[in-house]
Amino acid sequence: MHFVPWKTIDLDGAFRITAPDSISEEVIQEVSNGITFKFNGKLEKTKLEILLTAPFEWEETLHPTERGNPPVKFICRLISRSTGRREIIDLEDGGGGFFFSETSYIPFLNGEEVRAEALLVRTEQFAGEKSRSGYATEMGQIIGRSLIHTIRFANAEANNDSIFNIKWQSFPPESKDQLWRLIPSEPPVIEMNADVTSSLKKILMSKALRKDINSLQRDIIFTSICSNVWTMLISVSMNSIQNMLNTNSDLSSEEIVEQLPPSQLQTLSLFSKNLLETNISPHEAVVALANELRSPESFQKFILKMSSIIQKETKILELAEIMARGCSFESEITTNLEKEEVA
Repeated sequence: MHFVPWKTIDLDGAFRITAPDSISEEVIQEVSNGITFKFNGKLEKTKLEILLTAPFEWEETLHPTERGNPPVKFICRLISRSTGRREIIDLEDGGGGFFFSETSYIPFLNGEEVRAEALLVRTEQFAGEKSRSGYATEMGQIIGRSLIHTIRFANAEANNDSIFNIKWQSFPPESKDQLWRLIPSEPPVIEMNADVTSSLKKILMSKALRKDINSLQRDIIFTSICSNVWTMLISVSMNSIQNMLNTNSDLSSEEIVEQLPPSQLQTLSLFSKNLLETNISPHEAVVALANELRSPESFQKFILKMSSIIQKETKILELAEIMARGCSFESEITTNLEKEEVA
């Protein structure tokens, strides 16, 4: 841990996450403590088991008067690099210094990447007389931390469960100057112009995580694309809700949400909490958003909020990197690139 003026403890080596239902696991070579869990079928409520064996001396980080009934808890913090979602999971005391939790995590994207770390935090303010004894005393102070573990969720084979798919495609003459376009389907398809120059293709196909000149150029391009794509996807999803309301205004908001295509439901789940500025669950937020869209002026109000939400909450640069790493890029145009290089 970074230096802080109270006693701390490292949880490194004592923390791990497993996915019992995964059919295979692959080490992520480009990051430390990284693993990809692969699953058959849909990425729905993937079960995670979080395990922590607390170091023997962890109670010594507390003031001696608190060690009989420690005012702390072990937690696991999950932060999605792909969507910006954050989840805090309390770890239960299994006895013998063993703490654990079983939880479900719903990936919104095939290839979604999550950073996980174990933390030991204070749950109460120090009740004794304040002193400069070198112990943490304030509620919420972190007194133990593990290294960050990177987890990716992926399907074992290609499927149609993503929020959107990306592929290269030759554009018609009237669209030859476009870099990309969004094709309505389920899920929607982002088509990249396969007729751009070889040098631009190389930049767009770059999978480098280090910030060299190619990856920076790639991220700038995809950041621009992402800004527009997410707003368009939200617009299409909200328009679907309003069309259903126009057809049958007697439908309840829950019934409307149940009729949404899977990709639109996933898209709305990413943004509804922020559009409504609420802390309710993503599903409840989508239902509440559907109810708000009964008012015609709500559509424009929510669209105007999208730009700031995308930039702040979904970590658009990381979304751009995920788009750039799309496997369909390499599979569909590598051969053409090789031919151009030879020529």
